[in-house]
Amino acid sequence: MKDKEETGPVQGSDLSPASKNPSEIVKSKESADAEKSQAVSRDVVLPRQEYEALLEKLKEFEGLKDKMLRVAADFENARKRLTRERDEFAKFAQENLISRLLPILDNFERALIHAVEVEDPKAKGLITGIQMVLKQLSDIFKNQGLKRVETVGKHFDAHLHEVVSYVEGEGVDHEIVEEVEPGYILHERLLRAAKVRVRIIPSKK
Repeated sequence: MKDKEETGPVQGSDLSPASKNPSEIVKSKESADAEKSQAVSRDVVLPRQEYEALLEKLKEFEGLKDKMLRVAADFENARKRLTRERDEFAKFAQENLISRLLPILDNFERALIHAVEVEDPKAKGLITGIQMVLKQLSDIFKNQGLKRVETVGKHFDAHLHEVVSYVEGEGVDHEIVEEVEPGYILHERLLRAAKVRVRIIPSKK
């Protein structure tokens, strides 16, 4: 008997999955999964009740966000206010002490004026000592933010000066002609008004 002739696969017919390249099978599967995922995402439909619940949650989150922003703004304002108050306290914490020391500074200045008027060679050492103490005090006060109010030659300012007396004379009306007691400003705040004499123009008859 003749052996049966073995026949191969018919030309043009589909190959079995086992005969395909594995990489082609993986690519085909991934492509199919991607198309399926896109189709699902396009076809997602939420029930109306669930959709409205999500909207309520979104509104709630938006409200919480606004509250957090307001709280953050309030906190920042409070921080700035506390910083400003702390700086103010640091500036004027020694205001009372400086006010009590000003008469001592006045006395040293008066003593220096009188010492200079004394024509005595022996007073030279005393004058030098007073000058040194006065300079030390002035430097300390200056470092603390204290400065002297300008007086002689300036126009009278009721916010800075206190009139002791008026002096009639020719010149600029209400100009300060003499300082009786110096005034001081501490960090732009008036600590003590300067006592002055002010010129007034005599009335013409």
